[in-house]
Amino acid sequence: MSRTRRSTLGVVAAFLWVLASAFASAPAHAGPDTPREDGSLIMIMPPAPRETTASSSRAVAAVSPTVSPAADYVHTTSGNPVECTSGNLCAGVWDPAVGKYKVFFLYRCAQYSLSYWNGVGQAVNNQVGAAAFFYGQNGQVLDVALPENRPFTYDWTPVWSIRNC
Repeated sequence: MSRTRRSTLGVVAAFLWVLASAFASAPAHAGPDTPREDGSLIMIMPPAPRETTASSSRAVAAVSPTVSPAADYVHTTSGNPVECTSGNLCAGVWDPAVGKYKVFFLYRCAQYSLSYWNGVGQAVNNQVGAAAFFYGQNGQVLDVALPENRPFTYDWTPVWSIRNC
């Protein structure tokens, strides 16, 4: 075997090892782990962040999280179920402007820029066969979410964009 071919195999093996390590240390999963008959999955938002009172100085200047290009969303409170229909990457983030979680339904294949996404929320990749990629400030891949049948808790603070296909 040539030295070049061995080096290429070594790089591929290292990449696979890093990818496997990322999934081995994946965030904790929460919520039901079986899909509904129509292929929908149910997400349950985690407890609200501690600093949610209107009297805090942060609440006065609060800005609602957004995605670009625009996507459908709903607001929900902690503990309430949100249905993620088949074909969507669903991502929930705390919205300090209204004191509820804002759950986005990323259906159209695109790279979505995130604005004002901070703290812990939920996500579930309910797409058919498409991985979703979470990117940091410099465009580096932070995480890959494979299509699964259960939501997971995720810290959105370092994520600057999501590509859902």
